[in-house]
Amino acid sequence: MAYIITLRVNFYVVKYKCSESCREGRGVIMDFIDKLGDTIVEKGSKIADKAKETAEIVGLKSQITTCEEVIKKNYTEIGRLYYEKYHDEPEELFGKQCRAIENAQNGVAELRKRIDEIKGI
Repeated sequence: MAYIITLRVNFYVVKYKCSESCREGRGVIMDFIDKLGDTIVEKGSKIADKAKETAEIVGLKSQITTCEEVIKKNYTEIGRLYYEKYHDEPEELFGKQCRAIENAQNGVAELRKRIDEIKGI
């Protein structure tokens, strides 16, 4: 006669099949507890390894984000410097963007003027 003991812990299932011979000595319960302990240690080790891996990935992604922010900041600064120096006579490649900046700046000036009018300034 064989015994099957099943224990569910969260999403882990531990099944233990015990024959008559395992009933001798320490017994079914002790054998099951040993198996359960081994399973918990094994799963705990896997979880710890996954947590370390996840932490390392998060750290690397954070470093990537920092690098991308530096790149974006410097691209923006290059564009600002170019605009300040060449906005009156931009190269053909940048003419559309320079006109868009000028139009937006004019729009901001008009909106600020309207705000001042509303405030009575």
